[in-house]
Amino acid sequence: MSPPSSSSVVKQSVDKKPPLTVWLFFVFSWLLGWWLAFDGVHQRLFGDYVRLNGQLGPWASLASAVGLDPQNLSWFFIALGCSLISASFGLYMGRSWGRSLGLVTSAVALLYLGFGAPVALVCLILLLVKPTRDYVAAKSFPT
Repeated sequence: MSPPSSSSVVKQSVDKKPPLTVWLFFVFSWLLGWWLAFDGVHQRLFGDYVRLNGQLGPWASLASAVGLDPQNLSWFFIALGCSLISASFGLYMGRSWGRSLGLVTSAVALLYLGFGAPVALVCLILLLVKPTRDYVAAKSFPT
């Protein structure tokens, strides 16, 4: 029996389907990413974030504690949300930049205390597990 040709090995790695962990990252990153983008755009358009029971989330207290005005973070939230969404596409395509961007943006999103921190933690875990790492490694080609 002869070893598989290099073209069949390349074709096999290109045709590899995303594992469940990649799909779950897609879901969770979109959940958090779209919320961050929406909340940031809401602040830009209407002058305030979406408030639950008339209050901002715990992230606002953290921002104030480090000397930032929570009302000035809207562009940051829009950029962070769009970065998470972009990372999901990059990861789906098996690009190492997608996984790297996902790791960085998920780590930063841990500071979005309240709703965002647990979702960002799930995103980080999904990016660090072996099926996701193997998927990206199999789809990456040396340049």
